[in-house]
Amino acid sequence: MPEQSLTRIVPILPVKDLARAMDFYRSLGFAAHSWQNGDSYGFLTRDGLEIHLTQSDMLIENQNPCGAYFYLDDNTAAALEAEFRAAGVKILSPLAPREWKMNEFVLSDPDGNLLRFGEDIS
Repeated sequence: MPEQSLTRIVPILPVKDLARAMDFYRSLGFAAHSWQNGDSYGFLTRDGLEIHLTQSDMLIENQNPCGAYFYLDDNTAAALEAEFRAAGVKILSPLAPREWKMNEFVLSDPDGNLLRFGEDIS
């Protein structure tokens, strides 16, 4: 087995309207860095994390096709949830301690991709 190991993973989330999705992620504080393949693929970053978006005409409305879990530094979840609320983002499940030892909240992008944000409380 080679000595090289995996260094990171990037979610690729399907969206119906790339421009609308990019605007939504900008409201979460992500910065757009590139558009590829015309206007069907793009990526965004925030705090050293990266999300890719790919436009797809095969999404079924009101179904959660994909998602991502964002691990947060301790004692930052409340401030981040407040930041998102102030930006007008609807929180699906408010910040609360979960049985899996995470203090987390959940939101959805315009295409139903679930985004979970949590901090360790073990």
